[in-house]
Amino acid sequence: MNVFRVVLSLFLVLFTGYLLKRRGILRDTDISVINRLILDVTLPAFVFHALYRQRVTADMVHAAWLFAMLQVLVMVLLWVPAYLLRFPRPVTGTFLLTAVFGNTGFLGYPVVQAIFGRTEGAMAAAVVYDQFSMALPVFTVGIAVAMHYGNRNNHLASRYALDWREMLSFFTTPTFVVLIGTLLINALQVPVPSFISQAAQLVAGATVPLVLLSLGLMLEPAHLRANHYYLPMVLILVTKMAVFPWLMWLATGWAGVQGVARLVAVIESAMPSAMINAVITARYGCDHTLATLVIVIGTLLTLVVLPVTATLLGIR
Repeated sequence: MNVFRVVLSLFLVLFTGYLLKRRGILRDTDISVINRLILDVTLPAFVFHALYRQRVTADMVHAAWLFAMLQVLVMVLLWVPAYLLRFPRPVTGTFLLTAVFGNTGFLGYPVVQAIFGRTEGAMAAAVVYDQFSMALPVFTVGIAVAMHYGNRNNHLASRYALDWREMLSFFTTPTFVVLIGTLLINALQVPVPSFISQAAQLVAGATVPLVLLSLGLMLEPAHLRANHYYLPMVLILVTKMAVFPWLMWLATGWAGVQGVARLVAVIESAMPSAMINAVITARYGCDHTLATLVIVIGTLLTLVVLPVTATLLGIR
């Protein structure tokens, strides 16, 4: 099965979620329930199943820190066009967040699983990149940026009062706790009873379809009519889905990262803007409509961008 067919099969499940919403079988209010189930139950099981008995290689670690550092660097560089084009502060905040932090988990996991199949180390690399290169920076640097540029607080001084509790909350999420626990189990070679690993595999299997159904429920064609966002939207999409993977390819080559660790890193870096960006921009008063628009259009463009990216990487 070539990459286009793989991505198309994922989108068929995604659009099933959208059709279920249109038919009234599922509703917008169900999104939070599904996402909570994913984040607190199936995703931790998925992380355990992906990493258990898998070796985290030096190439994965190198690619992970390159991924994180490159995001911060690109964010700094993007401040220049945002300043020169005189974007309003809420738009600037959304511009910086959505052009950098991608959907390496909710969409990245299904894509990597579908493209690389049982290739050794592929899913382990995807989990490492998602947690350490995207989730950790977005809950620290991302929240700081959103608070600085958002309108949630009216007083200037409050823009610099970081929400440390929210930043630290990432380290107590079930997924991160399971991630650290699994890495320790692997390092110490602690045996895990087969019934536990099999149960984790069964629960983990629900992650991909639930994620795709959740994405489908979030699709909203009405957002496409917000034409006054065309300029920042185009800049975000080009940066996130074309420039960023190219830079990641150059950076991993410079660092000597090879094999599946490099391929997965580039594929993950080409993911569209993460859904968490919509949550953060809404919570801190950045431009939530622009964030939602970029997420929807970027997710749709994945159908074209990922097959092209995979072809350039030599993945068939």
